[in-house]
Amino acid sequence: MFDYCVSLIVNILMWILIAQAILSWFVNPYRGSASRALTSIYNGLSSFTYPLTRPARAVLAKINTGPMDFSLLLTVLFLILIREILIRLI
Repeated sequence: MFDYCVSLIVNILMWILIAQAILSWFVNPYRGSASRALTSIYNGLSSFTYPLTRPARAVLAKINTGPMDFSLLLTVLFLILIREILIRLI
């Protein structure tokens, strides 16, 4: 039961991160290029995921990745690692 709950929570977080990544292609917060609804959804997801991605952004700030932001990808990989560790410990 615990492994199911851990997998469910991690999967939900991963889908939220993936949705934020996809929305970032359409929403430019500096220009009003997207609809107001998309912008508000993107801003809500960003404020929710910021505590998760902050450590990845700190690590990637030391590496020159250019204009690409790999913090969402790194966070998803970390969540998968945490899920596998927790499931194997049970």
